[in-house]
Amino acid sequence: MRKLLLFAIGLAAGLATWSVMARVAPDRAIAFAQRAERSTGPQYDSRGALLRPENFETWVFVGSSTGLTYEPGMKGSGAGEFHDVYIRPESYREFVRTGKFPEKTVLVLALYPPEDKVLPAKGGYFEGDLDGMAAAVKDHQHFAEGWAYFNFGKTPNLTTAAIANPKESCYACHVKHAADDNVFVQFYPILRPIMNARHPAQKQ
Repeated sequence: MRKLLLFAIGLAAGLATWSVMARVAPDRAIAFAQRAERSTGPQYDSRGALLRPENFETWVFVGSSTGLTYEPGMKGSGAGEFHDVYIRPESYREFVRTGKFPEKTVLVLALYPPEDKVLPAKGGYFEGDLDGMAAAVKDHQHFAEGWAYFNFGKTPNLTTAAIANPKESCYACHVKHAADDNVFVQFYPILRPIMNARHPAQKQ
């Protein structure tokens, strides 16, 4: 009887929360439900181009950088562009469980320009609106090397699909410098402790 009562109370609370969300912002409430149901692996069009991942904002956020560059001697001024990285929830859970990135892993790199001088801020920088997007995919079924890297361009002209970048560019750099399985885990504070615990020899 007690368990039934607790279940009823929990259900009522959940319905009440949904009701409030629906009244305040019905479109956002519906979008939230739809996003929660989606977390598909990489999707491709008839050409083999990667379709731009949807709702990546609901994925697991693993790290951010600003002004990060891989070119020697290229030191920018000011805050630099913000780079936010997200991973599919299923891939994150598997990485936590096994210390390995599973097949169909997708990481999204979202780019945001630095903004400042917006009240009440008196200093520093924050992220502006989405400025560009890229992705990394682990999928041996589609790519002989396993990993492939994609660039969807800049806002407002983001492409809906992208062909993998040439192997000599992103892939070669990741093979040479990535801390774990072609992923720059060394830059991601959410993934680093997991890697260090599973692979002490790779500790950064």
